[in-house]
Amino acid sequence: MITTFSLHKNEWLSSLYEERHRWVPCYLRNSFWAGMSTTQRSESMNAFFDGYINSRTTLQEFVKQYDNALQHKTEKETQADFTSLNTTLPCGSQSLIERQFQKHYTHAKFTEIQSEFRGKINCFVDGVVVQDNSSLYKVMEDFIHNEIREERAFMVTFQRDTMDVNCSCLLFEFRGIICRHCVCVLAQERVIQVPAKYILTRWCKSVRRKHTYIRATYNNKEKDPHIERYDELMKTFGNIAEIACDSVHDIIIG
Repeated sequence: MITTFSLHKNEWLSSLYEERHRWVPCYLRNSFWAGMSTTQRSESMNAFFDGYINSRTTLQEFVKQYDNALQHKTEKETQADFTSLNTTLPCGSQSLIERQFQKHYTHAKFTEIQSEFRGKINCFVDGVVVQDNSSLYKVMEDFIHNEIREERAFMVTFQRDTMDVNCSCLLFEFRGIICRHCVCVLAQERVIQVPAKYILTRWCKSVRRKHTYIRATYNNKEKDPHIERYDELMKTFGNIAEIACDSVHDIIIG
């Protein structure tokens, strides 16, 4: 809009655009972004190469340092996966729902879940409207702003037949994490286990990361049986895809 109407000299619009990271997300709350932010890509890339390259790094050195950085990142992920599989983070409450997440999620993601369970202490139900199998809760949350106590209202819908719970904050829809307001309502409804849809496979500690099947230059994977079988299957499926793509009928049947 600024470019179309030549409004580059408009101070208000210019400042609004510069601070777009603060207001754009509110229009994307219904879309799942797995917690990614607008600036995360550049920030993560800078952190990825931090300590490995600088403005004086040559192209030849970059290739070598890229492998070193990738190896370091993979080793950290492997160590984190090992820790999640072989140790247990203690729960901060007696909630069976928290224990459900403890059982499935990696330490890093479970820590985020625990933050919502801790935040539940600042939430309370201020009203409920019951209609058939559905209940609409008004949940108030206390928070401190500029050393002053304030309240914020959230509307949470609970379906008793499916145990689906949805909050106006849209934290689950946006980040895939069940919010403190939903936790408050689930406790009010005496729910002891959430449906499987609230436990995302991408963050389960039992999942093997797909990139671990790919050969890399920083280590020797030739003798890894998983890598060998993966390579052979990829070759086979590639041939099948070439044959199947010639016939729409075959693809539909498949």
